Amino acid sequence: TKAARRAPVVSAPTGAHREAMQVAYEVRASPVAGKGLFLTKEVKKGTLLWKYSPQSVRTFKSAAEVRARLDGQPKEAILDFLEHAYCWESEVVEIIDDGKYWNHSKLPNTGSLPADPDSSFALRDIRAGEELFDDYSAHDTLPWYEAICAEHGVMSVTKMGHVYG
Repeated sequence: TKAARRAPVVSAPTGAHREAMQVAYEVRASPVAGKGLFLTKEVKKGTLLWKYSPQSVRTFKSAAEVRARLDGQPKEAILDFLEHAYCWESEVVEIIDDGKYWNHSKLPNTGSLPADPDSSFALRDIRAGEELFDDYSAHDTLPWYEAICAEHGVMSVTKMGHVYG
């Protein structure tokens, strides 16, 4: 329902999410897919939105490490991991805060900057209420990670970016 789509799930930055998210946002149902991140206050082009840090992610360097992470997890947790982790510089990166709810667009309003290629910035002014979008096709492809996703019937975020342009 329309009312359910507007109801925020989480507002931040508070608590454990303060480390990475640098702006006020809500997690709520997205018209694009699943949950999404929506700004609650306008930000200007160049604003740091999400700061990469060791507290905001876990990284995996091999198929064995990813399989160990998934071992013994319920199917829902496995799918959640595989649908939200991304590949970057030969590693699988699991965002462990709400940043994992960033959705894809071929016309993203967020992205990295040369001075800090691991964090996310506003690529243009973004109004309050707008959903944050990244271009998933900009992420790396790791064949071993694609194989694990395929084993579980999941499309990786990188493949999703290429399929949905």
